[in-house]
Amino acid sequence: MKIKRDAFLYLDGDDSRFAQCGACVFGYTHCRLMDNHAVSAEFGSCGYYIEGKSVLHLAVAKLTARQVGYVERRVRCENCRFYSSTGKCQLFKHLNDVLPQFFSLDEKVERHGCCNAQLPE
Repeated sequence: MKIKRDAFLYLDGDDSRFAQCGACVFGYTHCRLMDNHAVSAEFGSCGYYIEGKSVLHLAVAKLTARQVGYVERRVRCENCRFYSSTGKCQLFKHLNDVLPQFFSLDEKVERHGCCNAQLPE
């Protein structure tokens, strides 16, 4: 079985707020997964992002920033060094080309999508 794109936690996004703490169900300015630790609504993001209205008020976990993969940058594909103006991910293409025996990644990505392999330009 080959590795698919879901191994990278890829999510399609709708707008420039997508995948940032300011649009996450776990808290806009304080993360309920990180014991209510302060986060950046505009620049914060992690691998546990779930889009939605923040309705939780109590901490639900005591995970560290490192455990959740918390970063402070705009993580969408449009801000990634691997994003191509053709709507393709050059990292996914490279892995498919160099290691086809291991990878079968959908290379088409959304401008406002994101994944945990995102690197700033």
